[in-house]
Amino acid sequence: MNAPRGLSFLLLVLPLVLSACGTTGTVENPQEYAQTIRKLQERLVTNPADPEALRDLGVIYFETHQYPQARDYLKKASMANEHDGKTLFYLGMTREYDNDMKGALAAYINYTDVASSSPYHKLMEARYYVVTKELIADQFRELAANEDSLGRQNTPSNAVAVFPLVYQGSEAKFSTLGLGLSEMMTIDLGHVKKLRLVERLRVDELMNELKFSASSAVDPSTAPRLGKFLAAGRIIGGRYNVSADNTLRLDVASLDVGKGKAPSAQTQSDALENLFRLQKEIVFTVVKDMGITLTREETEEIQRIPTKNLQAFFAYSVGLEKEGEGDFESAGVYFRQASTLDPSFAPAKAKADLSDAMNLSGGTKESALSVSHKVSPPPGSDDAQRGRGTRALMARRFNNLNKMIKLVFLPGMDNQSPSAVAFDHGISIDLLPSPPPPPVR
Repeated sequence: MNAPRGLSFLLLVLPLVLSACGTTGTVENPQEYAQTIRKLQERLVTNPADPEALRDLGVIYFETHQYPQARDYLKKASMANEHDGKTLFYLGMTREYDNDMKGALAAYINYTDVASSSPYHKLMEARYYVVTKELIADQFRELAANEDSLGRQNTPSNAVAVFPLVYQGSEAKFSTLGLGLSEMMTIDLGHVKKLRLVERLRVDELMNELKFSASSAVDPSTAPRLGKFLAAGRIIGGRYNVSADNTLRLDVASLDVGKGKAPSAQTQSDALENLFRLQKEIVFTVVKDMGITLTREETEEIQRIPTKNLQAFFAYSVGLEKEGEGDFESAGVYFRQASTLDPSFAPAKAKADLSDAMNLSGGTKESALSVSHKVSPPPGSDDAQRGRGTRALMARRFNNLNKMIKLVFLPGMDNQSPSAVAFDHGISIDLLPSPPPPPVR
């Protein structure tokens, strides 16, 4: 008995369909970009330093997962046009995907050289933050594993780390104020040229990774460890409270890690509305205790009041808390509120911009890449889309064949052809590998 006509047709065309599906290569097949690659290479014959051609070839090699080639082309493109955000972003992405995080950081750190109007400025800024955070966490884990080998040579005396001030009260509305005050102290001390400030991100990661608390900052028993991990010779921390009559009290100590003994905490108190006067006095005292004579320019920078709007500063402090929690969307809301309340409050505007960048591409590298594709599709993507469209068509035909076979093939027939028997015994179409999924965009 011959196989049914429908089954005979299916058995005839199935090998062709399987061949087409089996030769599609990876999801991102270089052959899909063949026409674009050829055109770009022709441009390089005419001008070997064509920055756009070099960049676009690098992007194509990145999209097809050929990272060494992508890196080479993108490095040449960056030398030809060192301020092109797209080139630098993809160079960083290439190194991230190739697990070269230090190389990625070296590319992303140039975001300040990219025009702020460029979408790649924010993309790079966010990736710089993410990669920095990851490298710091790795460094702390490595230091913790080799803590016994850390010595005093890792604690330069002019390196200062400022820890968040610990709230001693019970009014929730004041609980984030210490973050804002600590941030302002860090900014002010950053104006002193003889000092090297440990960035807040590093302080935060130390507390997250090694479970240190802010209250242990000026504890003589734990401060030496903090100093070694942060490579800081001086640690500043303390406590604060706001009384029922809105009087702010600050108790802040500056510990010399080398001496290992904390001086008595400086206690300052004044009306809450004068919080910057208290904060500035503490900064000047710290600098004086370190034996540093300030220049007139440095003194004027420290004396500068960032905002006279107390509500703006409170919103800014809440934004810092949300930022520390990784909730950049909420952080951006508070930073923008602070900037709206006082448009001259420069730190709030800067933080709002960073939060926007982090909310845009501060997640996984895949999400950042997806955003970049929306900003500017990869070169030759039309060719690639046509290739993926062909695969999708084959996949649909393949699935339709599967359904048709189940309809026309009747198990149990006495005179099945060898091919029909093969379908029934171990070469089921359902068990063949599925076509590769479309790339995440």
